[in-house]
Amino acid sequence: MINYYVVLEIPNFSEETVIKKAYRKLSKKYHPDVNKDPFAHTYFLKINEAYDFLMDANKRFLLHQYLHTVQHAAATNSQETTHVHQKAAAPDILLFAVDKKYFKVGDYMLLQWNVSNCRRVHISLLGDVHFSGTHYIKMEHFTEEFIILMTVEATDGTLYKYQIKLLYDNSNPVQVAFEKIKARFPQVDEIHFKKETFFGMNARINGNEFKNRMLFLGILQAICLVFFILTSLKVILFLLALILFWLTFAQLYKRAHDTLAYKNKVYYLFVPFYNLYIAAQLFKTPTEPAVNEFGMLPAASKYTFWGWIQQRMGIINQHLTKLQKISMGSFVLLWLVVFIKASVTYDEQPMQLTNHYTETSRPSKQSGINVDYYLVFNEKYAVNVSEDQFNQIVHRKAYNRFALAKERSGEVAYIRMTNSETQQTDKLRFGVLQSSNPLLLLVSLLFLSQLYVWQNLTAPNEKSFANGYMIFALVFYLYGILVTVF
Repeated sequence: MINYYVVLEIPNFSEETVIKKAYRKLSKKYHPDVNKDPFAHTYFLKINEAYDFLMDANKRFLLHQYLHTVQHAAATNSQETTHVHQKAAAPDILLFAVDKKYFKVGDYMLLQWNVSNCRRVHISLLGDVHFSGTHYIKMEHFTEEFIILMTVEATDGTLYKYQIKLLYDNSNPVQVAFEKIKARFPQVDEIHFKKETFFGMNARINGNEFKNRMLFLGILQAICLVFFILTSLKVILFLLALILFWLTFAQLYKRAHDTLAYKNKVYYLFVPFYNLYIAAQLFKTPTEPAVNEFGMLPAASKYTFWGWIQQRMGIINQHLTKLQKISMGSFVLLWLVVFIKASVTYDEQPMQLTNHYTETSRPSKQSGINVDYYLVFNEKYAVNVSEDQFNQIVHRKAYNRFALAKERSGEVAYIRMTNSETQQTDKLRFGVLQSSNPLLLLVSLLFLSQLYVWQNLTAPNEKSFANGYMIFALVFYLYGILVTVF
């Protein structure tokens, strides 16, 4: 039990008038508006707690019983010591305690002591102190155990030692590991001791996990390259390739931090050509078998690639709500429809490039002059193309044969362009698949932001916004599917 008389710096069993006077004095002294010491606010709250306790007659009665019991026990021990050893009475240790059993870095602990029948009291942290008092201790550095030693000199000069041993709170092993590493490397970043994610740059990944991720990303890069060659969605696929490249670099970065040989040499990954050698080395370099300044030792992984895919799909399925599954599934469906439509061929009819022109907007301070480029086929079909396509066809004569393909509904699907000498071909798309149409780019950016919302907005007060965003994305994806199909 806390001796609140000590907190208010008054004798035990003091009357209410003394309690009130001490409270007024200390509350003025330690009020946060007056005292700018970082401990003042905490001590001010403790003073109020002590006052509320002591002004309650029932609680004060219980404290008095406790103090009488402690004094009686101390007196009994003193009498026994005098009888057996024929020495002067030992000091009366009425109170020597802290308000915590375990501590963390940054914690404040209230130390209290109340000693009588002695000459001098010395506390290891504070030096010589009054016979009774309180003091707040802030734990600023990591240590596995913290010992507070109080030395009391009795009236006959005999020294009595008392100690309080506190242990570091081990309830969070990751935090303990971080504090241990920080004691050795003060510049360590705590972000590396947070959960590692596929899209993140922090923490470490082991060799087998690294191999599976690199194979997965390599397959996606290959698919992206094939569609880049076969379709006209080159801008979108190029941006997708950049994202995949960034994810690949993120895995290399985390894997380098997992090895003793390269954890402090990640800058090698920025050296052209030599970084390919480092990437190859990371496939066979062993994991550093201990916690290091870049995170915890990663969990061992023995999955084959297909087992890894199944395990990942299972984890994603567990963490996705039904709304999230429908919304993100609609994005996958949209791209499936786009790629199917882009790969379908139709009956083609020869046609001629009959005209071309440009449209120029009025100049403005905000955007300057905007130029749109158009090609006209058979005096009927006007196609908006990029400046590069316009120059290739009109000025460089890169293509000299054209064929029109129509869907069953009669809508123009694409115009195939061919160079009769080199047999090089390309397609001018219409609608969603048109190179100048930003819909698919916006959808891709929307999906990336959706992944961020899914991973980060998980707090109870953020779920309503996250669900609203999922619904907004779903509507956008469904619109894209309808536009693509019809």
